[in-house]
Amino acid sequence: MKNGKRNERKMTAILVSMGLCVIALGGGLTYYAWEKAPAQKNEETQQNQTEQVSPATVSQTPSFETAQLEREKMSQDDGAEPDKQAEQKQPQQKTTPAVPKPKTEPQPAQKADLTFAYPVSGQIVMPYSMEKAIYDPTLEQYRTNDNICIAAEEGTAISASADGKVVEVKDDTEAGKTIVIEHADGWRTTYSPLQQELPKAGDTVTKGQMIGKLDKPTKYQVGLGSHLEFSLERDGQKVNPQEKLQQ
Repeated sequence: MKNGKRNERKMTAILVSMGLCVIALGGGLTYYAWEKAPAQKNEETQQNQTEQVSPATVSQTPSFETAQLEREKMSQDDGAEPDKQAEQKQPQQKTTPAVPKPKTEPQPAQKADLTFAYPVSGQIVMPYSMEKAIYDPTLEQYRTNDNICIAAEEGTAISASADGKVVEVKDDTEAGKTIVIEHADGWRTTYSPLQQELPKAGDTVTKGQMIGKLDKPTKYQVGLGSHLEFSLERDGQKVNPQEKLQQ
């Protein structure tokens, strides 16, 4: 009996020891797995990141010799250097020829309008009238009149109406001694009847300068009394003196 109990104790002790060994071995394996897992995880993560970086995406700078060979190859293929090829491929821009501006002729400076002064002061006893006939007391009839008749006493000084040049001095049967003065811009003035010292043809006169004295009227003018006949024309066309004369 004692030997059986002793054997049972030995067997129990052996089983307990084996159980403890199994427990110890299990704990060791568990600890190893726990410590090893993070390290493997980190290695796998690093490996995945390394695999994601493809060698093809890493830009490699070619050597100078390689770049020179590539340049020479492109030049031989197209017969021109790469830079010149790019210039040849660019489309040429069309330039629109400049349209010359029309030349403008210089405009001549405008001249001041010529003014005329009355050659003598007095009443107009017969006005200018070329559009309708007016009564002439000397002829006792109606007629047109291309001048104005200004009443003045015989011997009254007569002056030039504007600056000009004497172009004619003549004796007229109807008008008496007559002076014609040419002015600027095609203007002409005529004075009659005059007496005493008169300027000669070609003489220059100034505005207001005395050109003679009033003579007595001829038989063709006597009906109006003593007066000066004064006419104004431009480029050969008679003009109403009263439209241009200034007092």
